[in-house]
Amino acid sequence: MSGFSNPVFRRLCVRFGAAATVSEFVYSRAVLSGAEAVMKKLRFTEAERPYGVQLFGSDPSEMAEACSYVEERLAPDFIDINFGCPAPTAVCAGAGSALLKNPDRMAEIVHVCSRALKKTPLTAKMRLGWSESSIIVPEAALLLEAAGAKALTLHGRTKLQGYSGPADWTLIELCARSLKIPLIGNGSAEDLSGAELASSACSAFMIGRAALGNPWIFENMRRRMEGTEAFRPSRSQRIAVALEFASEMCSEGIDGVSERDFARALPQVMAFLKGFSGFKNIRRALSGVKTLGEVRAVLEREKDL
Repeated sequence: MSGFSNPVFRRLCVRFGAAATVSEFVYSRAVLSGAEAVMKKLRFTEAERPYGVQLFGSDPSEMAEACSYVEERLAPDFIDINFGCPAPTAVCAGAGSALLKNPDRMAEIVHVCSRALKKTPLTAKMRLGWSESSIIVPEAALLLEAAGAKALTLHGRTKLQGYSGPADWTLIELCARSLKIPLIGNGSAEDLSGAELASSACSAFMIGRAALGNPWIFENMRRRMEGTEAFRPSRSQRIAVALEFASEMCSEGIDGVSERDFARALPQVMAFLKGFSGFKNIRRALSGVKTLGEVRAVLEREKDL
């Protein structure tokens, strides 16, 4: 969710039913630099709590120092270690999914980080393994539990799968039943039926990409578990939320977005509109806009159709 999990988006998710939010992941070495641009990625408001800061790195002592730094300066509700990201940014640094090849190093990182924290719970996110021929759960998950992790998130794909193919919820459920700590299921969880969600051994479910432009997904997953009708936002409701998101991105200067320089936020605004009639025309109309005023003019006109 790098580039997407910003305070404005997280607040919308909480308003529409998310039980907790997490920052985009940040490299431990970058955190220790103390650079303002790095710390800005991790700051949050009270409306986003429970809120966790997610870190990635490969050096145990550096990771422990970064955890202490974040705890002292930001006081999040938890700190999460990313052992699951398949992106080259993380893997080339020997972190993220690269560590799935070395469960002992994963456990060492969790051990030293959990000991370095004074009161903040440490959690971790991982995948099934590097490839289908090297599945490391539930054994690696048990190692992380023993090392001090207070909860785990398991994405039901391997590193080599990336985000393609079906997630293996059989292995996720096996892992959840093997642990004493909570396990959070991840990987196309939005595709599970209400019965599958309700009967799962998982303590919770993590939604990432499926929430882009669709913060209502959290409430609707609860409704699915309860067997009640899904909430379907109207065209005008979706446009209203898109406009709210756009305005707040500008007012808070997220990622350098301003009323006069709005292009960087356009993909996120379009995500709120994708799928309903006339989307191609809206996308075409928005493709050349540069300011918030131009975005507002296009969307206000569409809201009245």
